[in-house]
Amino acid sequence: MSRQLQKILMCLQQASLNDIKVFDQVLDQTITAALIHSTPTWNCLIRAYSRSPTPITAILIYNHFIKGRLILPDKYTYPAMLKACWRAGLLSKGKEVHAHVTKMGLDSDVYVGNALIQLYGTTGHVADACKLFDGMPQRDVASWNTLQGVYNDNSGSWVEVLVLFKRMMCEGVRGDYISMVIVFSACGKIGEGNFGKLVHGYVIKAGIEPALSLSNALLRVYTKCGEMDAAQGLFDEMAVMRDVVSYTILFNGYVDMGSVDSARGIFDQMRVKDTVSWNSMIHAYVKAKHPKQALDLFRKMEDEKVKPDETTMVSVLAACASLADLQYGRLIHWFMLRNNLRQDIFVGTALVDMYAKCGSMQEAMLIFYKMDSRDVFTWTAAIDGVANHGHGGEKALSMFSEMERQGIKPNEATFVSILMACSRSGLVQEGCLLFRRMVEAYQIQPKIEHLGCLLDMLCRAGLLQQAEEFIKLMPPGEKIIANKTLLSACINHLEGELGEKIANGLIELNSQSHPTHILLSNFYALAGRWAEVAKTRRVMKETDTRKEPGISSVDIKT
Repeated sequence: MSRQLQKILMCLQQASLNDIKVFDQVLDQTITAALIHSTPTWNCLIRAYSRSPTPITAILIYNHFIKGRLILPDKYTYPAMLKACWRAGLLSKGKEVHAHVTKMGLDSDVYVGNALIQLYGTTGHVADACKLFDGMPQRDVASWNTLQGVYNDNSGSWVEVLVLFKRMMCEGVRGDYISMVIVFSACGKIGEGNFGKLVHGYVIKAGIEPALSLSNALLRVYTKCGEMDAAQGLFDEMAVMRDVVSYTILFNGYVDMGSVDSARGIFDQMRVKDTVSWNSMIHAYVKAKHPKQALDLFRKMEDEKVKPDETTMVSVLAACASLADLQYGRLIHWFMLRNNLRQDIFVGTALVDMYAKCGSMQEAMLIFYKMDSRDVFTWTAAIDGVANHGHGGEKALSMFSEMERQGIKPNEATFVSILMACSRSGLVQEGCLLFRRMVEAYQIQPKIEHLGCLLDMLCRAGLLQQAEEFIKLMPPGEKIIANKTLLSACINHLEGELGEKIANGLIELNSQSHPTHILLSNFYALAGRWAEVAKTRRVMKETDTRKEPGISSVDIKT
């Protein structure tokens, strides 16, 4: 091998995968020096371009020399060529190269076979990849890993990863750490924590080096399956080698489980916290209904000079909405304007929701009509605000109709809001028609929230007989709450006969809650049945049934 060729090959090995200029310079040198006629040089160039951001160049080089018949490719050419084909998304070219492989008699080579499996699997032809695997005269561990990786990258084939791993064990093939990473990844996706534990045992028994990527993959299995004790134990064992990914996996596991205190403990231990980490912790507090802690953490985020993004602001605005803190919400809005934060559709929806829940419908609607685009969540937030602030069911119905005219399909939450608006405005006929459209036109299965709105609508309108018939159609588990609503309506509308029937039904359902006993007591008092009132009060005292204390807040402006 000439010195010039050695220099060129060394340059290729040392160049960065993204350094296209270096590859192009090497290509020019090899053509100028007539070294391109050397198969090793050709292979090195194709391999380098197949891994670069421009894999199409590898294909062009291959086409040039195949047409010129200058040299013959070998078994080292085709794996790189096939990689270039699947990275460029050119399955047709890959099939052409497959034909060349067969013609050259190299289709039985294990490395070429692995590359073919990768080509077909990555381009969505999983059955063809499996057929190639089964037809290989010999396989190495990379063959098994390649097909496992193909299955793992296809959402409908995650179970096949575990099946193939079992087959691998039965055939006596010893997996490496790459095999284990793929299997752990599949376990996490399908929630197979027990299988993950078995594989963990195999890793220890087989003496496979506990690399960081392997430990992180196992940690992800435990967190995805809700095995937080096992995850915490593994995390503690990783004390020497864990990285920011390890912290993030465990942190997200606690967030998903709703364990905000544990999540905060991991968050505080993290040496490197990016915006995503801060966002996750703030969102965790909002999701767990701890809005004050969310706002405190946002202030700390500002103190540590971490720049918030749109996701941050959505969570912070949700915290303000939960607290009904209009003043702080306005400050957050001003903060966004001052810092030129992009107000996308998610931020706009959060602003509409915040202003509506804080009682400022004028500002909510101003934001709503200023938005360049609105989705179903934006419309739902606005309709819900209108419904909750006594602006009349007609206004809510008008907005609902406008939403439909703009081609936006309402969802379950939208129907809850519009049905609630009809209920509070006494629009029974309109509400019943909307309920029917929800089921028939939009194919939305009614949930307890929808049923509750319709029942409340009938009760407010005094249609108690219809409400009673409607309750009979409800799921058994929801009938106690429904009957309590109806009994309360009987008291309001002085319907003694029906009320007694509902009261007896509640006693038979053995409802022992404080609100139920209060309703029964009030009903019996209205009917003049003082012995029953005394009996109900005595039961409440004997069972120590108590009402949960309410919470009130007063915002004092200074």
